[in-house]
Amino acid sequence: MKRVCPILLIVFLFALVYPVFSQENKDDIYVKTVPIIKIYSHRLGYKIIYIKSNQEVGAIYVPIKWFTKAGGKGEIVWGDDPDYPYFSIFWRNGKFDFIRIYVKNNLSDPSWGVLEEGPDVEKYFDIEELNPDF
Repeated sequence: MKRVCPILLIVFLFALVYPVFSQENKDDIYVKTVPIIKIYSHRLGYKIIYIKSNQEVGAIYVPIKWFTKAGGKGEIVWGDDPDYPYFSIFWRNGKFDFIRIYVKNNLSDPSWGVLEEGPDVEKYFDIEELNPDF
């Protein structure tokens, strides 16, 4: 009986713990990281000029409202890392989920610019998700 109790205890603990560790993450997450050529600030967000996989230049517009609250669709990481600037886009189950932009602390850095105001520019920031061309 003394040998049976520890074995039963081990089996019981295993039965309790195994389901916690065996649950698979049901979300399919995909991340793409892309170098930035130039990032333009605007009162409504950021215009990011980047290099596509075919070595052409692409552009995306990211609304500032994505960065204003916790759990939003965007995050900015400020720093002086030599790899900056670049961005990472996250997709969850095939749909856009989140963008993280890594930028230089110094706004005088050549990677920064200012986007001119205008009604034709404002329409680009009125989006709910990103669909960049890579």
